[in-house]
Amino acid sequence: MTKNNELLVQPRTAAILMTYQCTAACDECCFSCSPHLTGTALTYEKIKSFLDQVSEIPSIKIVVFSGGECFLDFELLKQCIQYATQLGLLTRCVSNGFWAKNLEQARQKMHSLKSVGLHEMNFSTGDSHQQFVPVDSVLNGTIASVEESLYTCIAVETNSSKKFTAEDFKKHPLYLEYLASTSKEKFVKVMPATWVSFHTDNVYDFNQKIEYDPNDQGCEGMFDTISLEARGDVVGCCGITSNDIEEFHLGKLSNQNLDEMLENHQNDFLKIWIFVDGPKKVIEQVAEWTKEEVPLYAHKCLYCAALYNNPSFLKAIQENYLTVKEDVLSRFLSKSVVFNMAGA
Repeated sequence: MTKNNELLVQPRTAAILMTYQCTAACDECCFSCSPHLTGTALTYEKIKSFLDQVSEIPSIKIVVFSGGECFLDFELLKQCIQYATQLGLLTRCVSNGFWAKNLEQARQKMHSLKSVGLHEMNFSTGDSHQQFVPVDSVLNGTIASVEESLYTCIAVETNSSKKFTAEDFKKHPLYLEYLASTSKEKFVKVMPATWVSFHTDNVYDFNQKIEYDPNDQGCEGMFDTISLEARGDVVGCCGITSNDIEEFHLGKLSNQNLDEMLENHQNDFLKIWIFVDGPKKVIEQVAEWTKEEVPLYAHKCLYCAALYNNPSFLKAIQENYLTVKEDVLSRFLSKSVVFNMAGA
């Protein structure tokens, strides 16, 4: 691989969705994962090929193992983390914590992963997750993780309809007993994660304290992350609607072809525009061309899906993009320099 340094935006993160099978079937899972999605897992050979190519991109420092539920095949997860570590990559796991039914089990899992190089641990919880995985399991996993001095983040589903909050997690008796006001608490970050409806007809309210503001910063995730998903597609986006946007699926992974995919990905004008301005601002401009009403969403990924799945929007961009092209590309060059410097 020789072309990486020619990319204007140097990706910093690789992600591997190891499977779409999960022990939970949350109502708004971005990938519609469930216990029934068997036969959707990557092989070690496919993951190893991806890691080999990712390791030759100097700007990528960390690989994230997720799903579905990446702990379902624990030995495969451990093998992949060990190999990524040997390649010089930091590693992070994202899990619902189903496997941490008690502290002893949780400690065994975390010690085993730390021994092969795991660097960070993320958990997801909240009202929907807790229909399948009790929060006590997430606490057990969190305690075991920080006891191994792993940086640990807990994302709590959040909107005005959700009852369980990030503060509730920190008030849990297990948190108070094992983590609160201890030296290990510095390894823990509990944060709200905007929970939106995309696959169902649920309608959620969002108050000012938790509403995600997608307006002003562009979308760095467009080029920051390169992913391998469970069916073997390389995906050029880390967003929650990436499986609903055909243009984000760059092709099937084969030996030494990741460079070409990334190059084509970053030469797409609409993706460049989204990187620079974010999908909401792009839709606002396109809506002026089409005389359509601008939709209102609480998460920028929903704007991206609305943009790519509206034929009149795409047609208007094709017909009018030359009017904004010079300005967008100029700002893209400037933002690329800043982005790459921040990741250096």
